[in-house]
Amino acid sequence: MWGMGLKRRVAWPQGMRITIEDHVQNIKMLLFIRQAWSIAQDIDIPELSPTPDIGNSRIPDEPGREVWEERWKREWDRSWVWFDSRRIQDSPISQDEMRNISRPGQGLHPIVPPFWSVEYGEAGFDLTAFNEWDILSRPAFPSYAERDSTPALIAAWHEGLTTIIVLPYDGYFARRINDSHLVVSDQTRKNPESYSLALDTWRGDPGSQAMV
Repeated sequence: MWGMGLKRRVAWPQGMRITIEDHVQNIKMLLFIRQAWSIAQDIDIPELSPTPDIGNSRIPDEPGREVWEERWKREWDRSWVWFDSRRIQDSPISQDEMRNISRPGQGLHPIVPPFWSVEYGEAGFDLTAFNEWDILSRPAFPSYAERDSTPALIAAWHEGLTTIIVLPYDGYFARRINDSHLVVSDQTRKNPESYSLALDTWRGDPGSQAMV
């Protein structure tokens, strides 16, 4: 989270807070599975960067490709809907609550996002390969992206932006998913001009969850 303690070229308004979600592992797992299994290709999702090495991943024979694709699309939609209902909790989750979250077939939890592996296990995808790609595709730290695009960030914050989600998409990408969340590619965030453009675009883009 970035706030008033940040060294900056332009002063941030008092109380301004922007959360940077640059390790959204549940969504990255879905992106990896889509790449590894070559499913849901009708959904408009950019190429991944870096391209994952899928290792020994292979779509399971049962219950069939169409069923797996339907399941993937359902989890993809649920993962984005979750951002509309999420809330921050300061106290830790109890063991009983964590056990309930870890069972398949649960509704969306306001704190913990849905995970493919909770619903369907790890059959068919190489977890080691995913973990390696997950590490390779994390944005570099520290990042000065918000400092370098502060004027555009302030303007977007005034319009309600609170959270920026960074994904390993290739090239420029920016999409508003609700009244407070913006999705950008890591490459977009790395470039001040592209990042400022993305923030300006968010202010006038109603967004589309189905196209994220």
